[in-house]
Amino acid sequence: MFIRRLISITVLVALARVLRAPGVVGPFSPDAPTPLLLGFLLIGAYLAGALAADLGLPRITGYLLGGLLFGPSGMGLITTGELEALGLIDDVAIALIAFSAGAELKLRELRSQGRVIGSILSLEMVTVFVSVAGLILLLRGSFPLTTGRPLADAVVIAMVFGSVAIANSPSVAVAVINETRSRGPVTSTILGVTVLKDVAVIVLFAVMVSTAQTMLQGSGAGGWELGRRLAWEIGGSIALGCLVGWLVSLYLHRWKAQKILFILGVAFLLTHIAAVLHLEILLTSLATGLFVENVSEREAEPFVRAVEANALPFYALFFSLAGAGIHLDFLLSLWPLVLLLVAVRAAAIWLGTRAGASLGGAGEAVRKHAWTGFVSQAGVTLGMVTIAERAFPAWGEEMKALFVAMVAFHELVGPVLLQRGLVAAGETGLRDDPEREPGVISPEEVEGTEVGA
Repeated sequence: MFIRRLISITVLVALARVLRAPGVVGPFSPDAPTPLLLGFLLIGAYLAGALAADLGLPRITGYLLGGLLFGPSGMGLITTGELEALGLIDDVAIALIAFSAGAELKLRELRSQGRVIGSILSLEMVTVFVSVAGLILLLRGSFPLTTGRPLADAVVIAMVFGSVAIANSPSVAVAVINETRSRGPVTSTILGVTVLKDVAVIVLFAVMVSTAQTMLQGSGAGGWELGRRLAWEIGGSIALGCLVGWLVSLYLHRWKAQKILFILGVAFLLTHIAAVLHLEILLTSLATGLFVENVSEREAEPFVRAVEANALPFYALFFSLAGAGIHLDFLLSLWPLVLLLVAVRAAAIWLGTRAGASLGGAGEAVRKHAWTGFVSQAGVTLGMVTIAERAFPAWGEEMKALFVAMVAFHELVGPVLLQRGLVAAGETGLRDDPEREPGVISPEEVEGTEVGA
């Protein structure tokens, strides 16, 4: 199977080069690219993801590498202009990613561990933010994004970097926990912290971006303008998300027909409405998923199934486009910096989690091993980076290149760390029923979302 997929990718690349060669006219012309481009990219992403899975790697790594192969830094089959023209794919994928993240937040299941989860969440977020932002300010003179920029710009870059570094991937945790059939305090703590952190980090990110934009604009309105902007972007996003969640629940309860198509239409419509109203699509979509899951519980199951049914092609395209946007020459020059950021972030996660677990009165196993569930990064991270790239065009592209490299590294290392942590905690194989239990998605079902959160 591995050889067949490798041959298929080779044939696809060769065909794409022939059909999109300079001088070709008609529907295959590089001047009329979108339908053909999407087809090649989607097939290539699927094959690259399957190839990565054959090698025991996360599919997201295959999607990223497949996009890199097709992109300007690879075979040059996708131009920079074409990447910009396909921005709608990014927006819809971000909405679906946030739908899934919100639907994973089951409030009733988190109340019993409120003290431990709250302590770990608070201290880990603060530790990671301060460590990463502090490192960037410390290296201001040699950090590529801050070199030669005013102090205010450096502070903004550090704020955005610190907030994005906090994010992790709940769906990776879900997939590993299901695969290992784990149950116990470490398992439940990891699930609780990861899904709650999705909400907290998206709100924090919205605050950081709005604050940063106000600082850079030098608005005379000062704190009043910032407060008004934050109230609108955060409050309005949550309100719109809850309204859409109620409408989705109403549709799923009363009509139920064409659920998959309906949810996809909601994702497209919501991205447009959020853009027109200057709201945060991540926070709006997350509020939608959270509302359906916790307020309209009967409709939660069909909602999640419909999101998962739509997710895979959009996730594959989203990560492929992210990979295609990588400037390889720039990235190769940054690998020492990427490894430094990864190391500092991992150390901060370990320290913050251990301190939070101790403060919350958690057991020794949680203090030792829970941090392994917070290393992976995926869809939510790249969703935030994509938004930051648009909000700060002067340096957003370089930041995205750095975080794409970090995400790829974390996707390789994170699942392995978590698996070993669960084994060391003695919680693997303790679930008698390998089928679904409340709040846990099976490995087969998570395939479509494992790259998305």
